[in-house]
Amino acid sequence: MRCLPVFVILLLLITSAPSVDARPKTKDDIPQASFQDNAKRILQVLESKRNCCRLQVC
Repeated sequence: MRCLPVFVILLLLITSAPSVDARPKTKDDIPQASFQDNAKRILQVLESKRNCCRLQVC
């Protein structure tokens, strides 16, 4: 429980930080939304597999 306040403070600092690119964009850069969509999709697949195995349907 001691880590929770630290985590909340870090989260607030990250969200309030100005958005500055550390390097110039190139033509090969992938938008951040693409990475977030991939992460959400992976989490959904893992969650569905976990529920499937709980129900012993797989």
